[in-house]
Amino acid sequence: MSKENDREPMPGYKILQPIGKGGMGSVYTAMQASLNRVVVIKELNRAPGREATSRFRREGKICANLYHKNIVEIYDYIRSEGRNYLVMEFVDGVNLAEVIEKEAPLEPKVAAAIAREIGQALICAHRDGIIHRDIKPRNIIISRTGVVKLTDFGVARDLESPELTTAGTLIGTPFYMSPEQATGEKVGFQSDVYSLGIVLYEMVTGKKPYTGENSASIVAKITRGKFKSPLALDPHHSWRLSRIIGRALRNRLRRRYKSAELMVHDLNRFLGWKGQATIDATLADLVQRIDQLQEVATEVKKPRKQRKAKRGGPGLFLLILLIAVLVALIIYFWRP
Repeated sequence: MSKENDREPMPGYKILQPIGKGGMGSVYTAMQASLNRVVVIKELNRAPGREATSRFRREGKICANLYHKNIVEIYDYIRSEGRNYLVMEFVDGVNLAEVIEKEAPLEPKVAAAIAREIGQALICAHRDGIIHRDIKPRNIIISRTGVVKLTDFGVARDLESPELTTAGTLIGTPFYMSPEQATGEKVGFQSDVYSLGIVLYEMVTGKKPYTGENSASIVAKITRGKFKSPLALDPHHSWRLSRIIGRALRNRLRRRYKSAELMVHDLNRFLGWKGQATIDATLADLVQRIDQLQEVATEVKKPRKQRKAKRGGPGLFLLILLIAVLVALIIYFWRP
């Protein structure tokens, strides 16, 4: 075990595996000794600035009051030896970004099932006055039992709390921003609905509706609101699901879904009672298939190297032997 894994971020926790590292801090799995369970710890870098620290602490407070099947649970916020930590639920599964990379375009029913579960998480958050503001595939995890979890409320906003950023500041990920969010205007619950629409678009087409070389070009395209219809890119050509996506991606708020409940209602109608009842099983199969694909990819690479080594070994030996025989024959027949 590495020295990094041997160190304890705080008493009672032991690092198991790093998950990711960024400018703001690190994320890793750890063992919580008191309850003998695996957790995820998000660690904020030292001296990150007052605003970053306030946002980090607020993430813990916001999520601590959100109890829902489709939201990653926050267990604790801890400050130890000058560092700030969030202790979170560990979800054994795959990231939606990985699913899209390996499986997209997804079957319409599968994509709708994932979107429906995230919609349920948004309903819970919005009822508590919380706007996520960063809905994207990397913040969505599908467990091995098929449960979809929304995570990372780091830039979420509580409607009852003052803004921590100045007006006009972009908060979120440009690819998944609503027009009002991209232009630095006031965001609301419909902004999360828009972002969910983009995630759904990407699931069924394998592409983002808006792309660009930099944030400015992406924002310009978002504000214009012109994108290729999902029907033009979706190999399954689901007209009903394309209508749901189109309504979620309306630039004008009055034409967009007014709430996550309304979008979930349409997704439920699209899935039907059977689709709703079998969501967990459908998504568990999806995760299992991705695991199998990863195992096969690993196994295929190894035999190729072995076969190449086997072919190379005897081939080289025979070539040397043939050269030796030819040299011997030449010496024999040319001998005086």
